[in-house]
Amino acid sequence: MFADDSSLLSAEPFTLGQYIAALIETIGVHHPSALQRMRLVVGGLRARIGLDNEEYDVYFDEEELVVQLAAKETAVDGAGATDSATVLALLDGYLEVTDAILDGRLDVMGKAEDVARMFTAIEILLDASPRTPALQSLALRFRSERGKGTGMSFSDMPGAWYPFASKAAEQALLQRLGLLPDKSDA
Repeated sequence: MFADDSSLLSAEPFTLGQYIAALIETIGVHHPSALQRMRLVVGGLRARIGLDNEEYDVYFDEEELVVQLAAKETAVDGAGATDSATVLALLDGYLEVTDAILDGRLDVMGKAEDVARMFTAIEILLDASPRTPALQSLALRFRSERGKGTGMSFSDMPGAWYPFASKAAEQALLQRLGLLPDKSDA
């Protein structure tokens, strides 16, 4: 349904649930062994995924991925929630997952081993993304649909979290090498 849809950029905006389903379907079509690894890692775990004002419960049953609107009374093994601006910063490489967690922009809940398994499943997906044009198209669609109204520009993107401030000499070196963001791009 989603994996080979060339009209991805012109269709109605996707819900979070549709994005999740499209990502997993696409990885299954283009990298079936990666999907098999993901299913082995995740097993019977149930996750609640929140983005902006949407929440979905996600798990694999015997046949396929199940994506349904979150039900507060349904128990899950782990949960993660963030906003579109944070996802865009992660996709663009302006923010690392650990920084998003430390900055409170990505909330993650669950037992450590369950959360680790869920993050491993995400890593499997991210590993396939650079060599899968259909996954890149989904990222482009997300950027197009969810990037509007986030209120973030390049100059607003957070830098990496460091336990100390950089020195003037480091800033001067980065400036000479052209590695500092150009504030005029904002």
